[in-house]
Amino acid sequence: MKRKAEHRLSSSSSSERSSSPSCADNPGTTVANNAASSKPVSRRGHSKSRLGCLNCKRRRVKCNEQRPACSPCRRLGLLCDYATAPGTIQAAPSPLCLEDLRFYYQFLNTAFPSLPLRAEHTWKKCAAMSHQSECLAHAALGLGALHLTKHGNVDYSSQALTHRVSALKMVHEQFAKPPNDQDNADSLFAALICLAAQTTLLPDGIAEYMTITRAGALVWAFVIPAHGSSVFKSFTNESHTENLSKIVSEEPKDFDLVDEFLGSVNKVKELCTGARELYYCQRVVDAIQGLRVSSLQAWLGHADLWRAHCYFTNDDFQAFIDPENHPARLLISHMFMADYLLGQFCLSNSEQFKFTARREVIISWVRNTVRQLPDAIKPYGEWLNGYCDVVEQSDGRYLLTP
Repeated sequence: MKRKAEHRLSSSSSSERSSSPSCADNPGTTVANNAASSKPVSRRGHSKSRLGCLNCKRRRVKCNEQRPACSPCRRLGLLCDYATAPGTIQAAPSPLCLEDLRFYYQFLNTAFPSLPLRAEHTWKKCAAMSHQSECLAHAALGLGALHLTKHGNVDYSSQALTHRVSALKMVHEQFAKPPNDQDNADSLFAALICLAAQTTLLPDGIAEYMTITRAGALVWAFVIPAHGSSVFKSFTNESHTENLSKIVSEEPKDFDLVDEFLGSVNKVKELCTGARELYYCQRVVDAIQGLRVSSLQAWLGHADLWRAHCYFTNDDFQAFIDPENHPARLLISHMFMADYLLGQFCLSNSEQFKFTARREVIISWVRNTVRQLPDAIKPYGEWLNGYCDVVEQSDGRYLLTP
């Protein structure tokens, strides 16, 4: 029996050497050779990692113990975990583990997305699901890390980017092979909403934001309904309207401001020649005109505007978000500004918006859009530039979009 066990161990070690160049270069370091030798073997060059990450230990491959993530985990897109394994002693907790706990806490208590509305319990369930979904875990930790960076005094932007890149890679893989069970479908949708919320904290993310929200709408429309027990099952158009009716407030309206906004949109309409731009332009107008009926009508109109690009064909969508499509960029900028214009008329001023980074980022997006316009088109962005100054001094109320 002992000889058979040694044979199996030697075969396993040979297999590892064939899949890992570092092991193949050091054939004398295998476990089988060490067991067979009566002489002490120097630890130098030993292929077995005592302090390696848990993924490498489970896969029985050499871990190079790099922090925050080892090379094998980075290559495979795994969440590298140096947590202390049973039966081992670790002198101190890994800095990455402590940071990730901080990011997780920030996500769970503060940074979770605002959509679905007033759905803290849903995001607590998603946080628990992240233990089984690497994609969702990366998305949630990336959002927590960047939110903490923007509203704290420590820069975790590199960690946020690392988590974001991993999440995006896994999202892309899942789109190529859509989830066929409820938990993975929910995790994918939750990851996309987290990524959208994180995008609104990035310096240049208009096209990425539009792409991610479109992907989220597709998952919500075609993947989530295929399963009956989704944690997002209450997130429907009807439930969204019902939640809006509970939250919305009929605040005093400034119709002079409404007319100024509509005047700016109608100027941009002069530049629109394609059906998609004209369609989107009308959705912007409908949202603002809704204020003449009620705050609820305006908010519902903005919800339609927010997902308007999700109904474009793939070719139309790509053409719409092209940076050289200046009318579309101006219309998208009006959509972002409408969020803050409507916020002051649709939400009570008792609503507390303690975190201002999103507003600062959206303002920078709009200003950069106007700055990059050709000289002949720049006048069409003048009102937007001026309104950015107004929003910058506001209390930051907006319609709770991610």
